[in-house]
Formats: sequence, C-alpha cells, structure tokens
Amino acid sequence: MKKCRICKKELKKIIDFGKIALVGNFLRSKSKQTKYKLSLNFCKNCKHIQIAETLNPDLLFKQYLWETGISQSNIKILNNFLKKLKKLGLKKNSKVIEIASNDGSFLSIIKKKFKTFSIGVDPASNLADKANKKKIYTINNYFNFKLSKFIKKKFKRFDFVFARNVIAHLKDPNNIFKGVEFILEDNGVFILEVPHLLNIINKNQYDNIFHEHIGFHSVKSIKDLCKLNNLKIFHVEKINSQGGSIRCYICKKKDRRNSSSHLHKFLREEKNSKLFEDRSIMLFKKKIIEHNKKILQMIKTLKSKGNKISIYGASGKGQALLQFCKIGNNLIDYVFDKSKIKQNRYTPGTNIKILSPSLIDRNNVDFLLILSWNIKNEIMEQEAKFRKNGGKFIIPFPNPRIIK
Repeated sequence: MKKCRICKKELKKIIDFGKIALVGNFLRSKSKQTKYKLSLNFCKNCKHIQIAETLNPDLLFKQYLWETGISQSNIKILNNFLKKLKKLGLKKNSKVIEIASNDGSFLSIIKKKFKTFSIGVDPASNLADKANKKKIYTINNYFNFKLSKFIKKKFKRFDFVFARNVIAHLKDPNNIFKGVEFILEDNGVFILEVPHLLNIINKNQYDNIFHEHIGFHSVKSIKDLCKLNNLKIFHVEKINSQGGSIRCYICKKKDRRNSSSHLHKFLREEKNSKLFEDRSIMLFKKKIIEHNKKILQMIKTLKSKGNKISIYGASGKGQALLQFCKIGNNLIDYVFDKSKIKQNRYTPGTNIKILSPSLIDRNNVDFLLILSWNIKNEIMEQEAKFRKNGGKFIIPFPNPRIIK
C-alpha cells in the first residue's frame, strides 16, 4: 500500500524488515516456510504508523492459535473491566456484541455476570467452534460494514460493541468503524483496546510489528477514525495488557457525553512526547537495530559458555522477534507454551519445537527467554521451581536483561 489506511495520504518508509514467515503459522514438522515482505511506514499527513504490506486475511486468521482463556492475566483484566461496565450501564438484557471474539471467554464472563444478550464475530473457524460450545452464538466471519447490515437486520442495534486487540489488524479500519456506527444504539458505547503507540516507541517494542499487526495506534489515530465515521471518543484509560494498551470509550457524534480530562491528558502526552514528529519517528529505526544486535549478542555469548537456552511463550510477537534477530534452533533448544494446540508443533521461520511447560525440568534448562514478556510476572510465578533450581530468566524489553 502506498496510501495511509486512515486518511489516504502518502506513506514514508521507516524500516524494511525484509521477509519473515507468518508468526501464527505453527507447523507439525520442520519445514522451510514461505516468507513475506514487511516494512514499517508512517503517513506524511496524519502520522499514523503502519505496515505497507497486506496479505489475504485468511492466511492469518482462518485458523488462529491464540486463545484468550489461556492467560490468567488476561482473565483478571477482563474481570476488573466488569466493574467499569456496570457503571456505564451494562445490565441484564443489555445487547452486547464483540468483534474478534476469539474463544468467547470475554462474552462468557459478561453473560454469566449480567445475563446479557451476547453474540460474537470471529473469522477463525476453530475459535468460533469453541465459543459456540460455550453457548456464545458466534458468526464465523470478518466484521465489516457489509456484515453489519446483516447483523442489524437480524438483531437490531446494540448497547455495547467491543473490539479488543483487533483494530491493529485491520486493512481498512474506516470500514469497521462505519459498521460499528451502523449497529450501535444512539446512546450505546463502543469500547476498543489496542497496544499504545507511545509505549511501542518509547519502550522499543518492535516485536509488535508483524503481518497481523497492520496499524499502530495512538489516541490521536483513534480520534481521527472516529471523526471520519460520525463517532467521538469521550474517555481513555491505560490498561496493563499487551505491554501497555489503551482502552478507548467511544459513542455516536450526536451523543451528549463530554470528553473526559483523561482524554485531553492523553492527547497532550502524545503531543509533548513528539510522537508525531518526523525526526522522532525515524529514530525508531536506530533503536530497533541497536536492540537487535544486543539481544543476539547476549544469546550467542551465553550459548558459547555451554548454557542451555530455551524460550517461554510461543506468542506472535515472540516469533517476530526471533526472526528479526536471527535467533534460531542453532541457539535455542525448545519453546515452552501452555497452549495445547501449539504443543508439538514448530515455530515459524525458526523451526524450534514447542513443548509443554511441564517438561522444563526434564530438559535441564539454564536460561528461559520470556517472549510473552507482557505476562512475565505470571510466567515467573508459574515457574518458581525452575528459578529455585538455579534457572534464570531473560527479559527482552525495553533492554535485554537477566533475572536471576
């Protein structure tokens, strides 16, 4: 793409990552996988940061191996969220829809607590099946304006629309915002969560950049999308998800809700941090290259001393980082992950076998590189026995460091 996904103006390249394998493509045997170009760019006009390459979404999302219900940290965030939803007016018989509803975990929690009318939309057939087994009616499709017409005809409009960790995946975010506006009640609330661009750049979280993550959002970019689609953002808060995310509360443009002081604070913070200045954006490339060299050198040095190094967490961001840094099965023995659907498969582009964490002790691991670093506290608590036996953790961001 040569034009911005939000405002359709010209893009400028920040960094070219070359070609990498799809980070969600965990195969059952070692193989040479197809790799696809990946470059990071920004819009010369609205400064939205995005990748230029687009793939057929079926390659990425038709079979999806990340499950919301796997992480206890995620479930804790969702349970805490319920208290805020009650204050916003979520109650018995409220009509709720979630875009990219995954395995239905979030809707199950809401339905159980509030007895709401809840439906989900998700393109992954394996996850839609899981959600339907939980008695969460799930439309196995991509949400867009066209689908919103079908949904509105069948279910009328909704009091709450949720889109958690999906806006970053959208080739055409305006189309989705238009669909949301179409199915949202006049006094309804659209709530989205997205990794915050400010964190990604300030903390150098470049492992967030891969083919699934097309756009990297700020409060400003969400505000821009709202403005183009008869919506308005009225409140923002930080949440401890995906290494630092923002939760944005959105309503229809004609709604009388006033903008919160938090919203103005976030917009000022982004502006004062020079997040949208060309020079700051271009410096990101230098930070990426320096970090890349540091972590590779650390792993090589530990390996040269005879240490056994494995990984915890077969996350998408982790698979991107391994490929960017050229850390493969010549340096890493195994990857450990709780997800049963990833176990006994191989990592994309690096061909490292994925095992159950119950096998960590059996493999005499000296160092565990935590690639699901956003839930590092949960992982280190889980693996207390490994630590007690002398094992050490490597945390990759913001700077590679060893925790003994």
